[in-house]
Amino acid sequence: MHIKKKKTALKAVFLYLLLSGGSWMFINSYANSYNMLSKKSISPAGLVLRDEELSVKLLDHSNSIDISLIAPDSKAYCGIYILAPDEVRAASYIISLCI
Repeated sequence: MHIKKKKTALKAVFLYLLLSGGSWMFINSYANSYNMLSKKSISPAGLVLRDEELSVKLLDHSNSIDISLIAPDSKAYCGIYILAPDEVRAASYIISLCI
């Protein structure tokens, strides 16, 4: 019974890696492909952080997000931090160390 659980977990990890790797390869190949009429390539993703606004650009789509709710002095900051997944907290910690 224990071996069956390990096989299921390994299949789930393999499927996750396959889907995330495939998505990354698709976005990267789409971004690095060149148009026949011009030699301009497309940037796959971009992130611009200004005072209280976050601009996210993914392929040709752009979106702006107001981040004043998650400022450290707001009331919602603690709740958002507690409800955030561990991966998001770890990534934000690593990013804050690099800046």
